Amino acid sequence: MNIKNIFYQFKEGLSKTRIELANKLGLLFSNSKDKSDFLEKLEELLILSDLGTSATVEIINEFQQVNFREYKENGFSFFKEKLKAILIDILNSTSSEINIDEDRLNIIMLVGVNGSGKTSIAGKIAYRLKNKNKDIIIVPADTFRAAAIQQLKILADKMGAEMINAKEGADPASVVYDGISAARARGKNVVIIDTAGRLHTKTNLMNELEKIKRVIQKETDNYSLEILQTIDATMGQNAIAQAKSFNKSLGVTGIALTKMDGTAKGGIVIAIKKELGIPVKLISCGEKLNNLYDFKTDEFVEALLD
Repeated sequence: MNIKNIFYQFKEGLSKTRIELANKLGLLFSNSKDKSDFLEKLEELLILSDLGTSATVEIINEFQQVNFREYKENGFSFFKEKLKAILIDILNSTSSEINIDEDRLNIIMLVGVNGSGKTSIAGKIAYRLKNKNKDIIIVPADTFRAAAIQQLKILADKMGAEMINAKEGADPASVVYDGISAARARGKNVVIIDTAGRLHTKTNLMNELEKIKRVIQKETDNYSLEILQTIDATMGQNAIAQAKSFNKSLGVTGIALTKMDGTAKGGIVIAIKKELGIPVKLISCGEKLNNLYDFKTDEFVEALLD
């Protein structure tokens, strides 16, 4: 699939957010009486679009410095290009790529609250890497639910990927240990770990994730560890509290944002980056295995506002 087609799929996935934000921005710009009126309405719209307080304050401060008459004379497109530049500046300060090192064991660990889409993202990442001829093994560390193990097995079989066996009720850290051992023995390059969903406020469950991380660190040498937190985009600002807790316990390296096709709250991407400094690395828009996109700042901002 060429870059142009990927962009249009990405844009389609963000259609609800774009309609909610870009269309209202146009009306706001046209109907504002003066600069004060414009900034007040802009602030309200940005907050409602889940950009968060910190990002909204930065954007409003930027527009405080401009000559509103100049914007009115040059039209909405002129204003929109300025807004794009501000958003790109907020989002661009850290890398958002997942790199696979051919000379090390690459471990990708999916964490997040219940229903945030961890198992689906695990399958989509495996599908992508399998298509890039990476030698992967999938580890079903969500042993609380037999259905989760079965769902991952169906996805693994569908793409022809290897998955280690795990029984319902088994100790998740032990399953991860077995998965890493199997990867070493079979010469695998990538280990994808699907963990159980858990409320970020439950200390004992968060401790279990910390235990899994310790097992990885203790039993593995010459490795890279990517800890991806899946966040349901429809959660809005609740996602910030989730990300803070998981990051404090584990040191989250990136966000995989799910269900972007079912929400008008795409601004959460900007809020997460601005308030937590954690880059959004992947976005899921759709149910198919190939509906997973690397986060690209320019493409995201274009899809959000055009």
